[in-house]
Amino acid sequence: MTKHTQRGLGIGQYIGSQVYKDICNRFYQRHHIKFPDHIARGGMLKVGVTNGQGVTFVARDVLRFKSVLRMPRFAPDDRRHFCDRIAAGVTKGQGYREVGVPSLHVAVSPEVCSVHIDTFGFVAIGPNGQKYYNPEMIQHIIDELLLQDKFVGWVTKKNRSLGALLGRVHFVGPSARNRYRLAVGGRINLKEGVGWSIGIEATRSLAGETRYMGKANVFEW
Repeated sequence: MTKHTQRGLGIGQYIGSQVYKDICNRFYQRHHIKFPDHIARGGMLKVGVTNGQGVTFVARDVLRFKSVLRMPRFAPDDRRHFCDRIAAGVTKGQGYREVGVPSLHVAVSPEVCSVHIDTFGFVAIGPNGQKYYNPEMIQHIIDELLLQDKFVGWVTKKNRSLGALLGRVHFVGPSARNRYRLAVGGRINLKEGVGWSIGIEATRSLAGETRYMGKANVFEW
């Protein structure tokens, strides 16, 4: 393990975080992986205000942590391929994406690791055992990568409360949730929890049709 110069959080500063709990629960309930066992002592560096921001930490044993992130449960990013280069563009270290929806996205390096939960998982495994990306990748890049990770993440560093508020605002585009309707717009989640959200959406289609609606989203957890 490479020593990290940033001071870690005390366990009392993150043990009660819902973000931390959701990540721990998904690791264990879906894959029987005890996530806390892979965090170095005093190695929790940062906990975000949303599941999309996740946690940043130093691994207790990098090779051991990598060993549990195996196919077909987790698909590694391969930067030799164009789509993987785009998807892994902001990943520090080797990226691993959980197959399914939502999806744990793990980045592992000797210096620092991170885990967050992508609401729009876009990695699937074909009958031949090969990884492929489904159309949810577009929604993921615009909403979760650019809006939530980049913009809301930057705001959160300046003002944590404002970041938590903006974390409820999402881009809406064609996805499985709206049967790939050719429309774009936005959504505000009024209430949200593990695997569900209730919000208001406003979208405009290519044909010029504008829709306003209250909508509940429930997805597999």
